[in-house]
Amino acid sequence: MFLAPIPANTQRATHSKYVDPAMYDGLFYVMSGNWRNDWRSLVISYNDGPIEPKANDPDAPTIPGFYPSSGKRFDFEYVEVIRKKVTFQTRTIDGVSYAFSGRSGQEIVQGFDPRTLVPFIKRIIDYNKAGENRKKRETEVWPCRHCIA
Repeated sequence: MFLAPIPANTQRATHSKYVDPAMYDGLFYVMSGNWRNDWRSLVISYNDGPIEPKANDPDAPTIPGFYPSSGKRFDFEYVEVIRKKVTFQTRTIDGVSYAFSGRSGQEIVQGFDPRTLVPFIKRIIDYNKAGENRKKRETEVWPCRHCIA
């Protein structure tokens, strides 16, 4: 029998589960008081592959994961969308990981056509940093930007 070593940084497969999702997959951005300068985003893809690039935002993320800042991606350890419930846990990078639990729905977004309901995810996210015993919980709304172009 021959056993080959497996490098520690080898990517493991993401566990994903999608059951009758009540929302579109795609790109979601944080909506906070200063949302135009807040680059945090979330990409969910029901086939676990990249989503289509946005014509009006070609630099927007397309690879599934959580983006706490522009250009930095935390891959999912797992992601589940079961009807209106959305949860994920990211892999740990430099002792930092994120956990998410929320629900999806639709609402009218200020500045857009009031006849158009925009898909969103409202959630609480935990920021965990190893060795600091610290959690940061935030509540925000993530409009589906690929749905409102």
